[in-house]
Amino acid sequence: MAWILYGDWNSGATILEILLNEAEAPFAFRPVSIARDRQLADDFAAINPMRRLPVLVAPDGTVVTESLACILVLAEHVPDARLLPPPATRERAIALRWMAFLAGELYGAVGRFDYPERSTADPAGAAAVREAAMAETRRLWSLLDGQLGPGPYALGETFSALDAQILVMSRWANGPAAWVDAHCPRILEAVRATAARPAAAAIWTRNYAPVRPARPDEASAAAALVEAAYAPWVPAIGQRPGPMDDDYARRIARGEAFVVAEASGALAGLVVLEQKDGAFWLDNVAVAPAHAGRGLGRRLIRFAEAEARRRGHDAIRLYTHQRMERNVALYRDLGYVETGRAVAQGFARVFMEKRLAG
Repeated sequence: MAWILYGDWNSGATILEILLNEAEAPFAFRPVSIARDRQLADDFAAINPMRRLPVLVAPDGTVVTESLACILVLAEHVPDARLLPPPATRERAIALRWMAFLAGELYGAVGRFDYPERSTADPAGAAAVREAAMAETRRLWSLLDGQLGPGPYALGETFSALDAQILVMSRWANGPAAWVDAHCPRILEAVRATAARPAAAAIWTRNYAPVRPARPDEASAAAALVEAAYAPWVPAIGQRPGPMDDDYARRIARGEAFVVAEASGALAGLVVLEQKDGAFWLDNVAVAPAHAGRGLGRRLIRFAEAEARRRGHDAIRLYTHQRMERNVALYRDLGYVETGRAVAQGFARVFMEKRLAG
């Protein structure tokens, strides 16, 4: 039987995803959207009464919660993967010390940063709690950075579960990652070494590789990505979706195409944004098949929403084909509301809109 991992993108579950890959252990990923508070739902509480991620289910059906416990249980089950140094060694003691430090100290600061209202009875004090949590996070990362010896990994020449923790947790917003990278050189070295490992490379791309403007020399690659991403929809809707025949050289020249690329330069995802008729449109989201279904599309949608806010819009619009029911359901799940249906340019379209918080 395979492991089961409940989690969301860029959450504590991502640590376990890296380690399961390192161990070459088969697992099923069950997405639980933190943005939609799905971890707070009663059906998830039946799995984890604490209503938190991650949750790891062992092949024998044992349910494990709390991130550090999940890591240790996994390491015990796959000793040949050497996710931790051997027992009763100096290296093991150092690894456990700092893994417990991150799970105990840093997770607490993360909680206060993400949910400051839970740490004060005065709603007006939430901003101060959040600010203090960020300051504490930076102190903790600086402390750990000063304690690590020569690299490239946290324990030296050998990768361990501690490196997976460092990679993921240092990317969280309460740092934020840019601050950690600028002020903690040993943390950054461990992050880069871990991100380059085959077990983590695709995860790094989906979760952390920057969303950047597409370059002119990437027009053909963008078109090929869209072709591969939309090809499965052709039989379902009986025609080629509009994005398959778009002019990506023109999109790139107009600054409308943004991409996420693998370390090799291959494109993993693309989003096309357009301002027209006084509105901001999410024109197209495409994810390479190798990265599909693991959160990159949602990340690109979040980028589009953030870009709309940055440009002064209080709403974002999109349309998709009426027969692309899975996409319609996804957008509804992300807070988009249907505003109409019509045939436009030969396509039966569903028009949707999402109001954006300030």
